[in-house]
Amino acid sequence: MRWLVGDVHGCVRELEDLVEAIGFDPSRDELWCVGDLINGGPDSLGTLRLWQALGGLGVIGNHEVYTLCAHSGRWPRKRDTLDDVYGAPDAEALLASLRALPMLQWLPGDQGGPDAWAVHGGVSPQWTDLHAVVARQAALVHDDDWLESDEVSFATRARCCSAEGQRHRYDHGPEGCPEGFSPWDALYRGEAMVVHGHWARRGHYRGQRTIGLDSGCVYGGPLTAWCQQEDRIVQVPSRLQ
Repeated sequence: MRWLVGDVHGCVRELEDLVEAIGFDPSRDELWCVGDLINGGPDSLGTLRLWQALGGLGVIGNHEVYTLCAHSGRWPRKRDTLDDVYGAPDAEALLASLRALPMLQWLPGDQGGPDAWAVHGGVSPQWTDLHAVVARQAALVHDDDWLESDEVSFATRARCCSAEGQRHRYDHGPEGCPEGFSPWDALYRGEAMVVHGHWARRGHYRGQRTIGLDSGCVYGGPLTAWCQQEDRIVQVPSRLQ
């Protein structure tokens, strides 16, 4: 089975609970993180190590971008929970695994279930051919310039945007997008499902062709996962008080 899990943010105990709840077996199953695996919760290093043990699959989120740019000195550090990651003896290898993540991933439903794209924030209405976007991105070096590129910024941070692909920083519920902007998914015209995270204030939802998996685990909400083959949602409660 292929599972996609929403924003973990360093909540390793909840990820352990989820793995148990779905009966995950790394010899036959895949677990894809839709970004923001680390930072915010109590154990970013433990989460990163568990994710690697489960196969290390996923797409890059804005917190991975921050982690990498802050570590390289490109960005100043803010209040974060990354000391354990930065101080690990194998920090460079761990960070390299995050840097290698794509911003957008095609997941065909060839074993049952709908075809799907995985992304952290969203897809721009200007990206009319997502396969071409992936091909273009695959040719780029994942350096700090790439992390700060317009396409990566949109993919990892989008919530509300204009029809021209201009992103707004608004981060509350979709019904409150400012005038001239809409939830990015309202402008999505593709046929395949898009599965994403990032929008904790929106929570888990199911749209016509989109699924949001960020149910705010780091804020006390559940951790949410979707099984592509069975088109099924599983949630485990947050352990944070």
